Amino acid sequence: MINSIRKFFFFILFWVVGLCALFSQSVGVEDDQILALVNGVEIRKSYVLTELKKAGITKPDTQAIQNALVNLVQQEILYQEALKLELEKSKELFKAQEEFNRKALTELIVQKKIKGQPPSEGELRMRYAQLLKSLPKVEYKIRHIVLPTRRKALEILERLKKGENFSLLAMESLEKQTADRGGELGWQNSMSLVLSALSLIEKLKPGEVGGPILSSMGWEVIQLLAVRPLKVPSYEELKPQLMQQIEQENLKKYVQELIAASQVQIFPLNVSSSTP
Repeated sequence: MINSIRKFFFFILFWVVGLCALFSQSVGVEDDQILALVNGVEIRKSYVLTELKKAGITKPDTQAIQNALVNLVQQEILYQEALKLELEKSKELFKAQEEFNRKALTELIVQKKIKGQPPSEGELRMRYAQLLKSLPKVEYKIRHIVLPTRRKALEILERLKKGENFSLLAMESLEKQTADRGGELGWQNSMSLVLSALSLIEKLKPGEVGGPILSSMGWEVIQLLAVRPLKVPSYEELKPQLMQQIEQENLKKYVQELIAASQVQIFPLNVSSSTP
């Protein structure tokens, strides 16, 4: 019995390899050719390509086609066997279908009510203008050293002011992710910096060090390396993000309206000693 199964598997495998070779020679052919027949059921080229596309493979090679076709042949065989056993009538399938329908209908109503009514060009450009007003004007290139105590931070600050190498002293930093690169934090702005750090940096000139300030990591000594105007993304670059943002806001508003029009009761959780 085992030998028969093995022979069948290898027959399928070599058969698929042969089909894939044929497929690779006719990728440019427009017709939707049949790549496999499983007890009379067709598996066409379009179906294989669709399954590969779902997996993020838009330009499949021979190996990818071979793998996909083997999987689809096996799935079809299992599907047909399940029908023979009348598993389509099982409670398990009914429950799985119910869950699938719930998710599918939820996504469908979002597509119909939100994505089916995209924001206008005027609304998008107005949102872009609002965003520009809220963006910082400049950004700062900085590096830091994080110390366990204020006393230690003041000691490091004094050594830096006397000309010691910042990168070498940064090796003592508690913040190990930046310690290995000389304490560099790259370009930061008022939206990414905590208020105490921003207030200190705004008082410094490029090349100067300051601090210490207390942060969630410890006592920080900061050096300002450079200042430049913030590069503002163009409208076209931000348009997809702006559209998604407005769609999310519209979805939230729509759900709130549905909740307000519904009868919703939420009961307190009954916590007992047996609750895991």
